[in-house]
Amino acid sequence: MASTDVVSREREELERCPPGNDGRYEVLFGLARVLRERFLKDRKIVDLNEAITLHRDALGLRPVENEKYDRSTSLNDLAVCLSHRYDKLGTVDDLEEAITLEREALALRPPGHVHRAASLLNLGACLWRRFKEKAEICDLEEVIQLHREVLELHPPGHPHRSTSLYLLAFCLSTRYEHQGSFNDLEELVTLRRAELELRPWGDPDHVECLHSLACDLRTRFTQTAEIRDLEESIALHRAALEQRPPGHSARSSTLYELALCLSNRHDKHGVADDLEEAIKLGREALELRPSTHPAHDASLHNLAYDLRRMFAKMEAIRDLEESIKLLRAALERRLPDHSARSSTLRELALCLSIRHDKHRVADDLEEAVKLGREALELSPPGHPDHGTCLRNLVRDLRKRFMQNAAIGDLEESIALLRPALKLCPIGHPDQLSALHELALCLSHRHDNNGVADDLEEAILHRRAALKLCPPGHPRRGVILYSHACDLRKKFQFRNQAASVVHPISRVDLASSLFDLSLQLWDRSQKQTTTTDLDDAICLATYAVDLRLSPEDNSVADNLRALANYHRARFQSQHATVDLNEAITCYRHILRFHLPDHPDRASSLHGLAQCLTDRCRQCTATTDLDDAITFEQEALQL
Repeated sequence: MASTDVVSREREELERCPPGNDGRYEVLFGLARVLRERFLKDRKIVDLNEAITLHRDALGLRPVENEKYDRSTSLNDLAVCLSHRYDKLGTVDDLEEAITLEREALALRPPGHVHRAASLLNLGACLWRRFKEKAEICDLEEVIQLHREVLELHPPGHPHRSTSLYLLAFCLSTRYEHQGSFNDLEELVTLRRAELELRPWGDPDHVECLHSLACDLRTRFTQTAEIRDLEESIALHRAALEQRPPGHSARSSTLYELALCLSNRHDKHGVADDLEEAIKLGREALELRPSTHPAHDASLHNLAYDLRRMFAKMEAIRDLEESIKLLRAALERRLPDHSARSSTLRELALCLSIRHDKHRVADDLEEAVKLGREALELSPPGHPDHGTCLRNLVRDLRKRFMQNAAIGDLEESIALLRPALKLCPIGHPDQLSALHELALCLSHRHDNNGVADDLEEAILHRRAALKLCPPGHPRRGVILYSHACDLRKKFQFRNQAASVVHPISRVDLASSLFDLSLQLWDRSQKQTTTTDLDDAICLATYAVDLRLSPEDNSVADNLRALANYHRARFQSQHATVDLNEAITCYRHILRFHLPDHPDRASSLHGLAQCLTDRCRQCTATTDLDDAITFEQEALQL
């Protein structure tokens, strides 16, 4: 660093080199440099201002480049001083001039120039500052291109290669945060691995490389759900934590990130130990991040999230209470302009809604609705949390309607869901939830107002939802049950059926649907109406699907009736698909009607008849052979 004596000596030297002196450029340049060094030490703006003035004078003495690279060097040093003044005072004009000067310096240092890498880095630093100021992605794109060229100038074995890898990775990480391009994330992981290889154990930056690679691998896991990325991330964070013992300034960040990884692995595999450890690490991270720490709110939020899930697993109310307390504290720090306020509003609303379900305190539900509205306002269409915020608010409004019978809550839910469904085309991850929620609300409004169109629309949406969750889908059971309830209501109203006790289980509901199908079948036989037969097939199909246990004897009865319905429709409409369905039903029936079952013979006969019909329709010899075999077995019984 430059002392006052050094500056004084440079001033005396300048006095001995008046304008026109051959050595004046070097002296101007030298005094400017020592003044900049003194500014960096004492932070006095007067030194920086004088250094800028001197660099301008020196630059004027070098209108063109020479063999010593004086002009490009002066351009660079003047730009650096202007960048320092921008950092100190925030004057954008200084930054713009610095960028202009660095561009000119780079033009004087073409590929192959000994100082080209330095100019690329300096221009990149200035453009990075402008990106942070204006958030124009074009600046970030140019910075990335500059760092790519620097990396090419620092091939494997170059002493600065690890730094170049770090800088390029840092910029790609920023672009990923803004644009979410998976290609950036993939390259980011590759660069982090290369940097880690160049910073082995013992390198002062080794642990930071471990931490960064671990974080990027977890991010990639959230995109691809590849568990090996998460497992590697956990291993790297554990290694980093060993090198960041209690008292280390960065220990809290590793604790926090490792807790996130374990929480993600719990979500994937449901191992309670992972959630327990995540909470333990989250508590330790929070202790190391007091209220003045910039990441205090993030630690509050994530610990609260894990405690809520622990409550869902163990149902210990103290976990839910602590979660609510932590989220209120986080919300106080995440003011209306905070980028993560919506996530804390959403999480707190969810916790309050859960507590309402537990204790039935109306105030909890009221607050949940209020917070849910604010969260949705902060998460408009296009926001990654929009779908979750909307569904949670609709669920709470529907819940409040069920409690207070205020039709306005139901109307609002429907009004929110209709445009949301339009934003969920085929394949959208939120389409299933939007269909199901809208169907629920419409069904409730039908129950309240008795408008048949609401029930018809609810059934339409649920049918679409069922197509999105085939057998084996975790949500199929819930959606199927609700759909079956609506079908039951529809046909009871249509047929003016007598009031009956509402089914309380899937089996009861299946029985009710099957009974309705029999009524429609009987009417179709008397009146020969295809609509009744179509409806009977629909109801019987859902009755079979609703059966919980394949050992339930009623399943076989339902299947036999459904096979008869399909065969009757085939005989009327001659659609082979009905014959195929009837054959499938009979084959399933035979799984229940084993050789010692009294109805096995009739089931074999029914299957043989259907196979014979299909043979006539399609001339399939295998069907005829199978039909003969089944009839022979039936005769033996």
